[in-house]
Amino acid sequence: MLRRLKSYLLLRPADLENADPAHWRQSALRILVVSGLLLVLVIALHSSWTAIQLGAYQVIVILVAFYLSLFAVLYYSRRYVYRSAAGLLITVLAAGLSMLLFIDNFELAKLGIIFVYTLPTIAMMFFSFRFSLFCMLLNVVPFLFLLRNVAPGDVFGINITLPAAHTYLHGLLFLFFNLCLPLATARILGTLNRHSNKLQQLNRSISQSHDFYQELFEHNGSATLLCSQNGRIIKANSCAKRLLALADEPFPNINQLLQCQTPEPQFWLHNDASCHLRQQPSLKLLLKHMMLTRQRHHILQLQDISAIDQLQQKLSASQQQQNLWEHYDRLTCLPNLRCFEQLTASRLSAVETPPLSLLLIVRLCHIKTLNQQFGYAFGSQVLQQFAARAKAALPADAIFARVRGVKFAVLVPAGLNQSQPLKLAEMLHSQLPAELLVEGRAVVMQYQLGACTVNTAESSTEALLQKCEIALELADNNRPVVLFEPEQALRLQQDYLLAIALKEAIRSKELQVFLQPKVFSDGRICAFEALCRWQHQQQFVPPDQFIELAQRHGLIIELSRLVLDITVQTLAHWQQQGWYYPIAINLAGPELLDDSFFASLLSLSADHPWLTAYLQLEITETNIAVQQPLLHKRLRALSQYGFSIAIDDFGTGHASLSQLVDLPADTIKIDRLFVKGIPHNKLQVKILYTTIQLAKSLQLTVVAEGVENDIQQRFLAKLGCHQQQGFFFGKPATISFWQQHIAGSQQLLVSTATAKGLPSL
Repeated sequence: MLRRLKSYLLLRPADLENADPAHWRQSALRILVVSGLLLVLVIALHSSWTAIQLGAYQVIVILVAFYLSLFAVLYYSRRYVYRSAAGLLITVLAAGLSMLLFIDNFELAKLGIIFVYTLPTIAMMFFSFRFSLFCMLLNVVPFLFLLRNVAPGDVFGINITLPAAHTYLHGLLFLFFNLCLPLATARILGTLNRHSNKLQQLNRSISQSHDFYQELFEHNGSATLLCSQNGRIIKANSCAKRLLALADEPFPNINQLLQCQTPEPQFWLHNDASCHLRQQPSLKLLLKHMMLTRQRHHILQLQDISAIDQLQQKLSASQQQQNLWEHYDRLTCLPNLRCFEQLTASRLSAVETPPLSLLLIVRLCHIKTLNQQFGYAFGSQVLQQFAARAKAALPADAIFARVRGVKFAVLVPAGLNQSQPLKLAEMLHSQLPAELLVEGRAVVMQYQLGACTVNTAESSTEALLQKCEIALELADNNRPVVLFEPEQALRLQQDYLLAIALKEAIRSKELQVFLQPKVFSDGRICAFEALCRWQHQQQFVPPDQFIELAQRHGLIIELSRLVLDITVQTLAHWQQQGWYYPIAINLAGPELLDDSFFASLLSLSADHPWLTAYLQLEITETNIAVQQPLLHKRLRALSQYGFSIAIDDFGTGHASLSQLVDLPADTIKIDRLFVKGIPHNKLQVKILYTTIQLAKSLQLTVVAEGVENDIQQRFLAKLGCHQQQGFFFGKPATISFWQQHIAGSQQLLVSTATAKGLPSL
């Protein structure tokens, strides 16, 4: 019944979302009439029964007439909303006049005039403001009549006054003013409010889209113009302003700035048009017509091909003009791998006994992180600026090329002695730009170099590059420049085979998670740290070795996901058993930059509401990813979810004090480097004391790592460090080992005897 009523009154969700005026007016009309019929029904029945007893049948006739008129309004509201609304106005007016003319008690008859006062409100709901204003003016007549305070007299000789007329009339007015009109008004205002919210959401969406396209236009990494149909430049981004030396608006016509090789007035409508700047003919440009907007405006992109044009002129003599783009990189305008191999082979074969030369491959680090943080256009600009700066810094006779991705190759013919190649490679590394300024942001650059010597024309360029790749695989942040040695190939092959085995071990979940306790000063365990262990060919591989291998071969995210899954399963089991000990997992940083891993972490916290209180995240401070703003943003989100964030190896990384400000950490773990020398090393004692006091002032928890004896334990406790971790309390052991100890003790304590009984790993 209620469902049918909602359907008739047009109150279903689909009806409420319909913003058509005719639709919600029809709904408001039905609500007004139906609520009036239902609410006044008791009054109508009671008054009719009283009228029958008194023989006042004229009352029944008038009531029936009004009910029939209201039913007629409902019936015709299906097709004729405005006519039905007009019928309602006439009915209300007739009801008011009936009260005034047919009730002999003038004080009660005045209530009919008050009933007529609702005409402007009803007219405002269903008609125009002008008609409502007409009704307002019409109400002046009954208002003046009330001011005269003179009864109209018995005009028609009809009297509908009943003993309970006072109750009937006041009940009628109360229900009409207090329920019928508010319900209809609420329906209209609700629709208007929903429509207003939709308009606001649409406006925000349009504003966001505008900001997005504005940002895309300004920071797409290329010089971009927005032109009208006649070629007038409407807008230019910062790259285009710098390239074309444009001042502020208004901008000139594109034909006034550029001159095409083919004399066409609308040359800029072609997909690829070669042109030059009229004021600077040496500046060669490639103009591309990108798209036509809905406003019939044209979006154009410009690319500086001056260097390519010069190369084209040089190559035309050797009949390589047609294959220019096959030999050069479009982004940096440097030779590509194919061209580099040809140029190198030509250089080495030019003389019978070529001098000792140096071949290097330069790898730009962390470009993937920059792409994730600022977009691929930003990363492309970094590569462009690096290519220009590095080319200017290299010797004039060096061959410089982009071989692939973020790798560049350099051949430096220098006539070196056998002891000089590594020094030359390190010198070239120091001459590479340490910092680039891209879109107003200072980008700190890091490079890794793999080098090999070239002293014979018999070796192919491909083989030489392979040697550089082998040396480059062994380069890291601690040793950024590596010179190829024959035994490196064997070591690289061993690492490659070990990486394959590690990938298979992760896939088959052969790696184990060991736990090491964190304890209070009195020996009570407060938490555990999850440490990954890998047994390969019946021997445990050192964690530092396979973790570095995972980072180098892109397996660190899968490895961390496996540790996360095992840790969550362990915590879920402990929750069922009533063992409430947190477990911390180590994250290198790139895991949280991975969208899939970050989403999995949030999904697990949603599936297990207790997880945020018992899963701690330890971020390795020495990792460069810790400095990325995107990681800071995601760590703040995790902290707001309730996760505990700890800075691991505190004091050994990049700008440790700044990380206390940037990272939403609540715990710092002092590296074992600062613990092993106490209490004899006074400098380390001062550093520890200062760090602990700083953490206390920032309301951070301090955990000391690497505690190996009772003297260190008691000394750290006196300094105010009451949470400690190390072999003195317990070596890493299997999850089952600690579960047996937890099950056998209500309050888990770690003693030196227990620690000595743990497996040695």
